[in-house]
Amino acid sequence: MKVILMQKVERLGEPGQQVDVADGYARNFLLPKQLAVLATPGRVRSLAQLTSQARNREDRAKQEALATLERLGSVALTLTRLAAEEAPAEVVMPVPSEAVQTEGAPAAPVAVPAAPKLFGSVTSQDLSEALAAQGIPLDKKKILLAEPIKTLGVHKVPVRLHADVLAELTVTVEREA
Repeated sequence: MKVILMQKVERLGEPGQQVDVADGYARNFLLPKQLAVLATPGRVRSLAQLTSQARNREDRAKQEALATLERLGSVALTLTRLAAEEAPAEVVMPVPSEAVQTEGAPAAPVAVPAAPKLFGSVTSQDLSEALAAQGIPLDKKKILLAEPIKTLGVHKVPVRLHADVLAELTVTVEREA
């Protein structure tokens, strides 16, 4: 069955694209969720208008993402959390094999002091709320925090504002007084 996509469908196509899909997939998924419409002769003729509308929406979304990127560039979040009084013992980090070794001797591990641990953690939800308090509403799903922040210090957190726009947020986690 030929359909015209109205929204981006993963592994199928972009808005305005005409695709051929299985009848059941179109009837049971694409059409009820309004992700696509049947490709009738009249709709095929108006396909150019649909693609220009989709392109305009995409351009607006990218412009909004770039504006948010500029606003995020001047923002540095500082969060206070309860933390342990002492720093844990030094963490021993192995030296990468690419490191230059002297006289064929094996590389010795390097002791790196570990940052004090938090009693809780800083999640993408916390960062989203802190940004909203500063007037920058941002969905927590756009904050690409691999795992919650569990140590004091300065952390760089990537933020995906758009498919083509990636920002970096500086987060400072300080000990609560």
